[in-house]
Amino acid sequence: MAMTTNKYRLKVTLDENERNRLDLLSSQLRLSRSEILRRLLMNSTLPNLRTFEASQAIRDLLRVNADQARLGNLLKLLIDDETAKTEQLLDDIRATQESLKTAVREIDQSLHKSARSAKALPEKITDHR
Repeated sequence: MAMTTNKYRLKVTLDENERNRLDLLSSQLRLSRSEILRRLLMNSTLPNLRTFEASQAIRDLLRVNADQARLGNLLKLLIDDETAKTEQLLDDIRATQESLKTAVREIDQSLHKSARSAKALPEKITDHR
C-alpha cells in the first residue's frame, strides 16, 4: 500500500534579479530555494547568517589550536634535545601567531559586515498581497 503525500509542486515565475537574490540567500543560508520560500510564506524566521560565519570561524580557530598544540610538542622536543633547530621552531610559532591574529580579524570583520547586511534583508514578509 503506497503512502500518499499532501504536498504540491508549484511553478513560480521570477525575473533575473529575484532569482539571483533567491539563489544568493539559498547559498548563504544553506537552504534550498523551496525551503526559503516555504519559511517566508509561513512567516518563519530564516537562519542568521552570522551563525554560519561564526561556525566557520570556530573551525578555523580549532585548526589554529591544533597547530599550537603541535608547536607545543615541538617546544617540548627542543627542551629535551639541545641540538634541535631553535630558529625554525621560533619561526613556526611566529607564523602560527600571525595565522591566529588573521583569523580573529576575519571573524571580527565578518561579524561586523554581516550585521550591516542583515539590516538590508527582511526577516519576515510584511506585504501580504
